[in-house]
This record gives sequence, C-alpha cells and structure tokens, in this order.
Amino acid sequence: MATQNLFGASSGLPQVLVSHWLAATETTQYTGPANSSVRIFGARLTNTTGSAVTVSISAVKSGDTAGGSNRVLSSYSLAPGDGLILDELKDLWLGPGDLISAIASAATAVSFVMSGVVFS
Repeated sequence: MATQNLFGASSGLPQVLVSHWLAATETTQYTGPANSSVRIFGARLTNTTGSAVTVSISAVKSGDTAGGSNRVLSSYSLAPGDGLILDELKDLWLGPGDLISAIASAATAVSFVMSGVVFS
C-alpha cells in the first residue's frame, strides 16, 4: 500500500460525498477511497416525516467497527420536519478505509447529505 501523503496529492475534487436516506440498521455512509484523503466540509440531517426520529453517527478508523466508542452524535432526537447541521463532522479528515456510519430509528425518514474534497 502506498504511503498517504497529502502534500503529494495531484488533485483535490470538491463534491457531494453522500446524498441518501438513513437506514434503520448501522450502515456505512461513506468510506475513504484507497490512496486518498478526504476532508469533510459539511453534513446535514433532515427529518422528512411527521414523527421524531433518533439518529446516531460514527466516525470510524479503518479496521474498527461503528458503535459507541466512535460516536460523534449519539441517539439525537431529530424533531419532525427539522434539520441539523453536523458540526461534529465539519473539517474531519478521513484516510483510506476510514468511514462514516449512521443509524436512524426509522428507515427512509432522515436524509443525509455530506460534502467534501477528495485529495488524490
């Protein structure tokens, strides 16, 4: 495996990294690609239903498993129709294999959008 070197990156591509519904099971939302570094610029949750939904988000080091030890947002109750800017993910760096994982108490109730720059 190549050594990760951000200063040696030949490109930095800003993009939407994730844009989809959260599942009711712990699910990987985004994984840092091989031989790249990713800087997350912003992330947002939006509850599109008429009921409160509980959401948890994890930032997971490559090789680890999502859960309580790496939660950046734990059992947050998102009110009906409400949105939340995830300051917990802003300016977070992901290396190869690092990942963002999430779970919601109801599937297809909460949209998750995350943007950033992939350096490779």
